[in-house]
Amino acid sequence: MRLLDRYIVKKFLAVLFFTTLAFIVIFIVVDLVEHLDKFITSKAGIDRTFLYYVYYVPHIIILTLPVNMLLSSLFALGSMAQHNELIAMLSSGVSLYRIVFPLLFVALIISIVSGIAGETMVPETNRRRFDIYRYEIRNQPREAVGTQRQISLQDYDNRQMSILYYDARKKRANKVNIVRKVGNQILERWDVKYMIWKDSLNYWMLHDVTRRTFNDSSEKITRVDSFAYKDSRIAPDDLIDLQVKPEEMNYRELSRFVEKMRGLGADARKWVVDLYMKISYPFSCFIIVLFGAPLASRKRRSGPALGFAIALLVSFVYFLILRSGQVLGHNGTLEPWLGAWIGNIIFAIGGILLMLKARK
Repeated sequence: MRLLDRYIVKKFLAVLFFTTLAFIVIFIVVDLVEHLDKFITSKAGIDRTFLYYVYYVPHIIILTLPVNMLLSSLFALGSMAQHNELIAMLSSGVSLYRIVFPLLFVALIISIVSGIAGETMVPETNRRRFDIYRYEIRNQPREAVGTQRQISLQDYDNRQMSILYYDARKKRANKVNIVRKVGNQILERWDVKYMIWKDSLNYWMLHDVTRRTFNDSSEKITRVDSFAYKDSRIAPDDLIDLQVKPEEMNYRELSRFVEKMRGLGADARKWVVDLYMKISYPFSCFIIVLFGAPLASRKRRSGPALGFAIALLVSFVYFLILRSGQVLGHNGTLEPWLGAWIGNIIFAIGGILLMLKARK
């Protein structure tokens, strides 16, 4: 059986290598065409552009691995079925479970390796890739990049700070509301036109402030041109951290980031879903093979074109469910863990049912 296992695994890995290589080429070509104007007008040379795509390769491999695994299992087992090799194995007393076992074993190992790579190499290469794109291709200043809209954070003394627009380069927040309340009762509200962080003084300077104080039956309104907001625990770094992409962090870093955002009172649901995705996505490699193997074993006389079409259809449905679960987790319709795992759960159940139905 070891000879048979090596034969099956060799066919599987050969297809996996070429499909992975094909997707790498496709992704790079599409990205190059999309950003060609930025590469030409930027000061980054050919060597930095080449390095940008070198750092892009690990992300492409991890991103497309489930599709490549499905294609590999369908083509490997499909070609064996087409050439009557599966029939010969089954006729000699080898069960379908035993035929599929080496593929599932390899898929499990690849899932574990991809999970380890997603915690070590991929976040680091993504950071370096984004750094090249931000600072050398887009020529953004290194000290702070980008902007944020509609931020809501918890401050000291039961105060909630809401920011409509934050410019990280200028360390300036526009249309700021600071509300202090006890329970559901609002005690005080500040409407601030804009506030700027003073590096030398280490606090926010608020400008054009309308301050409303609420009593049981009255409201007191005070307007000031500017004053120092010294007792805030929210610093510019906290607002910049909101722009960090989950793919730039590993599980431990993203977990610490979630705890920090929760401590600031931010709605961390989106990042919690992405945190669960750090675990669920690598296992999709195993689950997609579990789903695809019985499909390939039923294929007899159809050519590789049909196998490719089936793989694309299954991949489209899988990623549609995966993405839908992620969005539903982000907006709170589903629990974060369920939003991240729903695609794997559905396809795992489907794969087990297909395997039982195809049992020989």
